[in-house]
Amino acid sequence: MNNKISIAAITVGMFAAGSAFAQNTEIATWSGFRKAAASFTFDDGAPSHVSDGGPLFDKYGYKATFNVVVNWNPDWSGFGNMAKNGHEIASHSNTHGQNMSGEEASSKKSIEGKIQQKYGVITVAYPNCNVPNKSAVLQNYVVGRICNGSWQSQPDMMSKDGPSDWAMASAIMTGSTGTNDFKGNMQKAVQQSGWISFLTHGFEGKNNGSATYSPTPIGSIEDGLKWAQQNDKDIWVAPMGHVAMYIKERKASKIEASSSGGTITVKLTHNIKDNVSDYDYPLSIRVKYDGSKAEVKQGDAKLESKIDGGYVYFDAVPNAGDIVISGESAGPAPESSSSAEPPASSSSEVAASSSSAKAESSSSATALPKQTFEDRHPIAYVDNNGYITVQNAQGMNITVFNSLGNVVRSTKGLGLVQKVYTGAKGMYVVKIGNKAKVVNIK
Repeated sequence: MNNKISIAAITVGMFAAGSAFAQNTEIATWSGFRKAAASFTFDDGAPSHVSDGGPLFDKYGYKATFNVVVNWNPDWSGFGNMAKNGHEIASHSNTHGQNMSGEEASSKKSIEGKIQQKYGVITVAYPNCNVPNKSAVLQNYVVGRICNGSWQSQPDMMSKDGPSDWAMASAIMTGSTGTNDFKGNMQKAVQQSGWISFLTHGFEGKNNGSATYSPTPIGSIEDGLKWAQQNDKDIWVAPMGHVAMYIKERKASKIEASSSGGTITVKLTHNIKDNVSDYDYPLSIRVKYDGSKAEVKQGDAKLESKIDGGYVYFDAVPNAGDIVISGESAGPAPESSSSAEPPASSSSEVAASSSSAKAESSSSATALPKQTFEDRHPIAYVDNNGYITVQNAQGMNITVFNSLGNVVRSTKGLGLVQKVYTGAKGMYVVKIGNKAKVVNIK
């Protein structure tokens, strides 16, 4: 019986005696060695972005970019919580005038004074699609976004190297004056190995505040996210600023590997750090490898990894220290248990191989490995109402992953019994502390 779970890809073991390995290394074009990227961006800071948009993306384990207008009194608390959950909060100017020249730095500073996020405010979207002072944009942001590229003699689909001008990244308008074909455009991106970005204002029938231009059926977006989830091995869905950082880092990074004493040491470096960003977004790496089990560490951090097709795959941060690939004795596994854990986050996940995905889809819930937790014996199960529920997890970190390895909920144990997630039918992995258990919503 094959009990391997594709989203739980960590394995550790000894190198085979006399195992030889080559130092072939590669940085993936797109995160997780996918074929393309897609970013969903939302303008104006509408109430519906907080009440409807964020929860929709969280449902599917994806994150989006929300561009707020400072003086339009957005729901700072709501957007702040979304930022804590991994969404990108970006600038759409102070006033939403015809041209935001003079507001490039001040709008960024105002948002950063209210919203805390890992990479800061690194993306700006221009009101009315009018490009302001490009020099001021690039002194304050990683990327500046226009509207349809074709409106300004630019391609609507960006290439694997991003836009030709980082102050003019394209985004296809959606809604009544644009397109609602999210699936078709992402399919084109996969075919072209490109980067597609969408520009949405409010949602049809929702509380949009000032975001009244070209409303979009939220169901169309959900259909697109469903397709993306089903094709997660091909399409990387991530915020605009994160994709921009990934491209810039990938183009600037140098990767080298050497072997000594049964270990491989990988150096991943670049020199593009500036006043805007450290450019420390994780890059997806693979290293030619002949062993069957390995542990990957960068500094003191253990990296999620998997071995497939003669390579070890992992995500690592440039300039964050040497990456060491080594063997470790796994020891005998206890009966009905697994040392496998899901990825740490959707933004740093390793795409599953198609063969693993097929094995996963054919496995029944009873055939999947179970996990005994720590001394307090926390447990995770699905109750009669379809909620993933945990017990005895007070004070412990709880993360729920869907069948593709994407984070759909992160929280902390609060009480003796706690409902943590309900959603679409299927298999999920619940990580409590450093242990994981498979559950099935039916």
